[in-house]
Amino acid sequence: MKLECPYLSKFPSLKHAFFEADPEILVSKLDRAMQAMAGRPLPLVTLKQIHSNKVFTVNELSDERKEGDGLVTNIKGFALGIVTADCGPVLLYDPKANVIGACHAGWRGAQGGILQATLDAMEEIGAKRPQIHATLGPTIQQKNYEVGPEFLDFIQGSYDTYFYPSDRQGHHYFNLPHYICQQLREEGIAHIHDIRCNTFSGNFASRRRYLSDGNKEISATNLSAIAIV
Repeated sequence: MKLECPYLSKFPSLKHAFFEADPEILVSKLDRAMQAMAGRPLPLVTLKQIHSNKVFTVNELSDERKEGDGLVTNIKGFALGIVTADCGPVLLYDPKANVIGACHAGWRGAQGGILQATLDAMEEIGAKRPQIHATLGPTIQQKNYEVGPEFLDFIQGSYDTYFYPSDRQGHHYFNLPHYICQQLREEGIAHIHDIRCNTFSGNFASRRRYLSDGNKEISATNLSAIAIV
């Protein structure tokens, strides 16, 4: 199963999807997933994600998986993919320049500038910030995202904007989706769409939910993909 953003779905030259958790989606089920998204199998470009602000412009297919957290392109014929399990997958599209981007925005990457770096990379190949549509896919929501006292030193802004107190001493609930969307607004993005899907309580992979259930390792991740067709 997959979700789509109704705003991005209006563009005929764009295909995208937020796929539910499946441990085989990047292996034996990849062709099926791309068929469901684009109507035909597409090669998928992904990264070794490291919670960074490193972004790559994809001009051709390669077997190498680089270390980074953002991808951009203006070329047809393949999809850009991000995998998450509570962090925010952000898909980006400039319909006038026909430029796409995808980035992995956990709190560390967002705080470190991955959103800004991805937008900059899109502009380098013809996009313009006022024209870009940004969609935030399935992300852990504030009520399930308890963090420690150190977070108050990492996140700039008033307490009430991004936090409310937990019952546990010195702990807080952090609003990662709002933090991501606010950064996009500050970067001049006017078209921001949050699908408001909670990874913790839905059919999407959630590292926090898996660990709270007593699992030692997460067995699946969520794939978010976007392609020009």
